[in-house]
Amino acid sequence: MAKFDRKIKKLSKEFQVPESYHRKVDEILETIRENDVPAPRTKVSLRVAGIVAACCILLTGYLCFSGTVVAEAGVFELFRQTILDFFGIGEDESQQIGIGRDKERGVSRPDLLIELQEKVMDSQNIYLMVKVTAPPDVELNEKVTFDYFGFCKGSNYNAMDVLPGVRDCELLELLEGEKNMATYVLTISTDQQVEEGEEVTAFFKDLVRDPYGEDPQLLVEGMWSVSFTSSYTVSDDAAVEQAGDTVYSFMGTTAMVKDVKLLPLGLTLVLDVSNVPEEELHTANPGITVRLKMADGSEKAVESTDPEEATIASGSSIAEYEEEGKRFHKLTSQFEEAVDTSQVVGVFIEDCYVPLM
Repeated sequence: MAKFDRKIKKLSKEFQVPESYHRKVDEILETIRENDVPAPRTKVSLRVAGIVAACCILLTGYLCFSGTVVAEAGVFELFRQTILDFFGIGEDESQQIGIGRDKERGVSRPDLLIELQEKVMDSQNIYLMVKVTAPPDVELNEKVTFDYFGFCKGSNYNAMDVLPGVRDCELLELLEGEKNMATYVLTISTDQQVEEGEEVTAFFKDLVRDPYGEDPQLLVEGMWSVSFTSSYTVSDDAAVEQAGDTVYSFMGTTAMVKDVKLLPLGLTLVLDVSNVPEEELHTANPGITVRLKMADGSEKAVESTDPEEATIASGSSIAEYEEEGKRFHKLTSQFEEAVDTSQVVGVFIEDCYVPLM
């Protein structure tokens, strides 16, 4: 509102009432004197109140039902025209006295379209492929993505139900011959269970070029969402779980493995880290090394404290919580490619081994 207020202040200083307006006022005053009738203050007040109320209704309606720059330009154009009508000033006169249109703000882009193409998921991991059709003058490439994106439970976007652990929203491929059409993949590895048959909504806000760079450029402003019913699409969707009290070395002391959940698309570990002072957990890097032991004797690194070591995880997240006076870490890792859980015989967590078969 600061920018709008400055424009109003400037307008009030530079505003010059046309001569025709003074003539109308003199005629009204002369008529009042001749008839000795007091000015209809109540009616004028009602008229002003009605105009202000109409402006508020128009402004509220447009802001509620449109999130595009087109609506914003339309709202202020209607507001401007209402003000001109109130003063009895025509378009030509308004240009003469400096009430012009902000042409840059009046330029708008059509909305973009997002369509669900494919999804691959289990109870905690989702890969969602969507087709994005931008306005014709927008060129999509690897640097163009959404400023805010993710998943939430329910059939509509709700900030209170956003699922943690969203990974990426990356361009998969451009559609041949169409610079403004491409497919994107939105991925999440969440520590919250997504039940089969549950409604889930993917949301996207503001298409931006180089959103994490020094000079991000807003291409299309708005909020979009696509909803779907969750259904586990991985053929081998049986989870392998192992609860226990296996102890491993961690941050100069010990931690305990409480639960291991292996899914074709990811791995979740619940770890009791109560022995580690809380301030150290928040100031140090609590990274650990995790490997899958395969039936053929080979190992696959899921997480590693060695930044040079290749891992099969595309990303991971740690959720911290307390329960019955103990602190826990819930480590959720998402695999780049699906893993055949029937070929995994166990998991190495630092210096301990948890058998799964």
